[in-house]
Amino acid sequence: MSGDIQISPHVGEIFVKYGVRRQYRSGEVLLEKGAPSTQVGFLVKGQLRTFCLGPSGDEISLFYLGPGNLFGSSALVYHAKVMVSVSAISPAEVYLLAADHFWKLWQEHGYPPQDLMAHFVRRITMLSDYICCSHFLEDDKRVAYFLHTCCASSGPAIPYTHEQIAAITGMSRVSVTRILKQFREAGILRQAYRRIEILDPQRLSEVFDSLGYFLD
Repeated sequence: MSGDIQISPHVGEIFVKYGVRRQYRSGEVLLEKGAPSTQVGFLVKGQLRTFCLGPSGDEISLFYLGPGNLFGSSALVYHAKVMVSVSAISPAEVYLLAADHFWKLWQEHGYPPQDLMAHFVRRITMLSDYICCSHFLEDDKRVAYFLHTCCASSGPAIPYTHEQIAAITGMSRVSVTRILKQFREAGILRQAYRRIEILDPQRLSEVFDSLGYFLD
């Protein structure tokens, strides 16, 4: 699911003014789960993926991040280690700051802590949606719920490829493509390059027609 969550513009201002600018190649790992958690990052260009390893060692994608998003935020709540891994899925430009330095700057500028708290609450809610999505056994319901939660949280334009949706929902790309074609032919959505636009959220919700309590 998209991890793009609106965040206070003050966050980007602090990172760009005081942070260290870094560039990463596609496929390069920025943070690895279990490493010391001391820095937080802010993405300004490119796209990142957060992931963890399953019991068999396979990578499980959690969500994707576009420009204007924080990553490595476990350092802000004083976790000793990185909670999830982060890698670049396109050339990426980021700014890095030591977590304690960021907090000091935030407080010195007098910015309200509620701005950051709201960001963390929205991300927790988003992860709850992932868990709910995994409970659907039928592929069409799983994709419908995923798309509906994206639409509800970020608007009708969903910037995901078939491969990314497959990685997050635990399905094959072929299955995702087939289901999206069905939804398109039914007039529920339309597709463009690397983007899906939801035309009828109500009909989309009727596909799974239950377990909507995470959409509050």
